[in-house]
Amino acid sequence: MKKLLLILCSVGATLPSLVFADNSAESAVANSPSPTPSASPPNNNAGFINRSAYLQNPYNSENYPTTGGGTLIVNESQTANQNFWQKWFEDGTYNVYAGTTVNAAGTANSGNNPAPYNRSVQPYSYGANIFAQTGQAAGFSIGGLFSTMNPLFAAQEDGLATQQGSKDYSIYNTTYSQAMISEAFVEYQYKNTVQADVGYIGINNSPWINGNYENNLLTVPATYQGALVNVYPGGGWLLTALAFNAAQYGAAPGFTGNTNYSITQNGISVSNGYAASNGTVALGANYSGLSNNYNLRLWGYQFDNYGTLLYSDTSLTLPVNDKSSFNISAQAGTDQQWFQANNAITQYNGTIIQSYMAGIRGNWTYDWFQLNLSANTMWGAANGYNGGAFVSPYTVGQSVDPTYSNGWSTNMISNGFTGSEYKLSTQFGFLNNNLTISPAYIMATSGNVQYNGIQEADLLLNYSIPQVRGLYLFGVYANQWLPAQNPNGTNAWTSEVGVFYAY
Repeated sequence: MKKLLLILCSVGATLPSLVFADNSAESAVANSPSPTPSASPPNNNAGFINRSAYLQNPYNSENYPTTGGGTLIVNESQTANQNFWQKWFEDGTYNVYAGTTVNAAGTANSGNNPAPYNRSVQPYSYGANIFAQTGQAAGFSIGGLFSTMNPLFAAQEDGLATQQGSKDYSIYNTTYSQAMISEAFVEYQYKNTVQADVGYIGINNSPWINGNYENNLLTVPATYQGALVNVYPGGGWLLTALAFNAAQYGAAPGFTGNTNYSITQNGISVSNGYAASNGTVALGANYSGLSNNYNLRLWGYQFDNYGTLLYSDTSLTLPVNDKSSFNISAQAGTDQQWFQANNAITQYNGTIIQSYMAGIRGNWTYDWFQLNLSANTMWGAANGYNGGAFVSPYTVGQSVDPTYSNGWSTNMISNGFTGSEYKLSTQFGFLNNNLTISPAYIMATSGNVQYNGIQEADLLLNYSIPQVRGLYLFGVYANQWLPAQNPNGTNAWTSEVGVFYAY
């Protein structure tokens, strides 16, 4: 752990000019400074830990700002005269999240097939999740999340996967009946300074760990058996430490050592006996300053059986007025097999983990419109995994890693190729920004002939219906134009429609 911290600090020292923004920053509009003297806005990191944030709740105000029932907010003065049991049971909160999704996809070589990692003929999914957490007493609270998917008619809806008896066709989109406990945790919070969560937990502020909410999934994407500690020491810094020894995916019940590589088809075969992981430890630091217009993240990960990953990103927002701003962001990282020369990759095909990546993104936001330009490059050892591609055991296959130029289907991490990737995207907001339409174009070049020259066009739709608070519609269509050497042929497409409601 000491070595990891020293390496992380050295990376931070070599990257002072980088600029940070996570994927959600594209949608943020910074307020311009007032023409008259006024107090600076509160630091974002200073409010990250608070009794009403409910960081373990996938449907909290950060992820899902318009739930039908809202979130109970209790201040210190309201709890002053409450006894222990009143604090626990009168001050807690709960949310119910329900919906349905339909996926469809096809390739030039195989005709109309279901979405990636889901081979059922008609991959429908429906179900509900219930989150609940008590209020705080002496700083402690308990909480959990229960999920049930496709309780009836799973065989009729998703026949092929059910008939073949496999639950691993999709680890995110459920193709069979299931009921599972996704979260069960004990939480301790000390003022706005320290928060610790232990048990079956979600991890949402770590860039290379898949979180417990994605706006196109009905299932809880991933939760972990472990501990998460966030500390705000002041000065705009938020420090995070995490450790876990098992993970559970939304459509693959059970907390196990399986990673996305060991139970999906991302280069490492299913059930090969060596692709599991005994655990992960990570340290991270997030800095926010200049009235929240400057951000910096530094992270280091030690993935058992999957190497060491060091990462930094940073961003600077330049407000023009109360409706317009510019943002410049940059990122860099490296993936190595330090401390574990024998790992899942070397056992898989004799290659090693040694990769490097960098990226830059520019954004212009004007009220209801956004324009984004981004580029990433990745390179590594000639005898590295897929010629030097990144290894990311808990984001691969979902395009949820922090790489700027990801497409819906084309992704250097998930597809496992080196080279360069470019993205042009826009976003249009209508109906007071309740409806957003986001077209994007992605192009990649690579020494891997299967991906060299790949192009993709995406169209995403998100609609939060104001007349029914908590009701949300999602749609996406993505089309790829592929090199002839690609196993899918010269064309592939995928689509999804989802209807969700949170109370």
